[in-house]
Amino acid sequence: MQDQAEKLRQLMGTIPPPSELTLPSLSSAHARVIAVTSGKGGVGKTNVSVNLALLLAQKGKKVLLVDADMGLANVDILFGIIPQHTLLNVLNGQKTLPEIIIEGPLGVRLVASGSGGVQELADMNETQRNKFLQALSDMQHDSDIILIDTGAGLHRNVLAFVLAADEILIVTTPEPTALMDAYGMIKITQREKKNPIIRILINMASNQAEADEAGKKLVVLSKRFLNLDVNYLGFVPRDPGMIRAVKEQKPIVLTNPLNPSAVSLLKLTDALLLQGVKQEDGNLIHFLKKVTQIFGGRAHGRE
Repeated sequence: MQDQAEKLRQLMGTIPPPSELTLPSLSSAHARVIAVTSGKGGVGKTNVSVNLALLLAQKGKKVLLVDADMGLANVDILFGIIPQHTLLNVLNGQKTLPEIIIEGPLGVRLVASGSGGVQELADMNETQRNKFLQALSDMQHDSDIILIDTGAGLHRNVLAFVLAADEILIVTTPEPTALMDAYGMIKITQREKKNPIIRILINMASNQAEADEAGKKLVVLSKRFLNLDVNYLGFVPRDPGMIRAVKEQKPIVLTNPLNPSAVSLLKLTDALLLQGVKQEDGNLIHFLKKVTQIFGGRAHGRE
């Protein structure tokens, strides 16, 4: 773990101080910004993000789902949607943010990503950033919850979104390597962010006992070695029905809501809503401002 943390410190470098951006008024624009992330790929993070977004919409929430995996964006695939335009088109000035919004099932709005978006975000000048943030401010008035589906792993572009969010949902499986990588994500987040709100979701568990053991392990390790309280939100069972739904590009909470994994996801959604943060703590503009600062530091050689 020590070697891993040292490598992450080198990757992150020093996060630059807040810029002097003139931000739009935030007095009436509040939304929970939740980064859904994972320490490694293959744990079902994006599938969880898509189904959670739909369940939150079913609960009456206005949901904006942002695909922030700039390299392997696939939220649109799980929705069975082919986007004509992506976030990359916004960053290079071809489209405005409202023009790329895709209306998904149950009114969930999707911002699709695109390969190469990280560099465009890093290269934006202050005027471009202000314009981009203003567009996001306008959108935030129409959102209760913004889910940011990050890339997987402990890379700088993933950590930027994780550190910028006010709430972090780490998806992992019970396998030892996945748990170790999830702990690595917790460790670097705790080091770089003051009082992070971190929740753990165990996915693809064989049974509740296996999931609870894995979740408790991360809770205990975080408390003992990091003096950090993380919350074990719950688990989703390993389920052939879920695998079939992914292959068919049909979210399981829509096609088979009584399926065991769909029922578990509904319970997790209820738990997430019950554990909400103070309204003023979540803000999309603050989130994107932090992201652009971190990427801006990368662009100016602070790696």
